Amino acid sequence: SIRLVPSTVHTRSLQRQFFATRRTELAQKVLRKRGGDLRPDVMMYITGSLERFSKMNAGEIKAVGMEIAMLGQNGLDINDPGKKYTLRSISGSFSGLHLVAMMYTAFQQIAPGTDVGIDFSKEYEAAKELGTDGQDYE
Repeated sequence: SIRLVPSTVHTRSLQRQFFATRRTELAQKVLRKRGGDLRPDVMMYITGSLERFSKMNAGEIKAVGMEIAMLGQNGLDINDPGKKYTLRSISGSFSGLHLVAMMYTAFQQIAPGTDVGIDFSKEYEAAKELGTDGQDYE
């Protein structure tokens, strides 16, 4: 009889995926535990992202979101406030939390409802309601 044995490469890939998912879940729990149900810092990052994206076209917004998503494949430390990340698509230095909030905002702008692996829906809705200079981000 033939016995199927999963390849070591496939097994390691599944293990990495499992541990990455668990690491993300843990980071989200710590984030909510530290900041409560509605994170004002995340709301501020989203408000800034909405302002930035209001001056960009859909392709540029998508490029920012995709660049952060690619960077995030190596892990972004959302519980360290240090600005240790940079992007090619926009200038500045950003914390991991800032980038994840920006990515969340980008995907909500180009593909509303997209699951990016973290739920900032409350902060996103609050930031849209807050707006800037009376601007509605719908």
